[in-house]
Amino acid sequence: MKHTLQIIFVAIVSLSLATACSVTSSPRSTAKHFYKSIEKGDFDKALSYTTLEAEADAEIYHAIMQKVSTSIQEKGGIKKIEILREEGDEEDLEHITVVAQITFNDGSSQEEYCDLIQQDGKWAIDVSLDSK
Repeated sequence: MKHTLQIIFVAIVSLSLATACSVTSSPRSTAKHFYKSIEKGDFDKALSYTTLEAEADAEIYHAIMQKVSTSIQEKGGIKKIEILREEGDEEDLEHITVVAQITFNDGSSQEEYCDLIQQDGKWAIDVSLDSK
């Protein structure tokens, strides 16, 4: 169950980074705002930090976000989000992976990886729900 939630959480994070470009200017702040929006249950806001645009995909995204939000609440909410590092290719400056350590109020923590892409000069979580 824990492994499944982690996979869902990573999928959500990946979905959210690309649309966030209109809201934040750095990969670190985009990732933090994304996680905080999920915690608060503001899935439309979290969606705005991603590349996801299709209406049908948004419905799937909301269902996934609900599960992640519930998991966060079961752990007492987020106590701290620490960005551990940014990983990327020196030749590809438009893609980066942010590695975050999420610490929950129950004392547990987990490491998350967010793939981000730069669009129109801003960063967003790169999400793909292509299962077709």
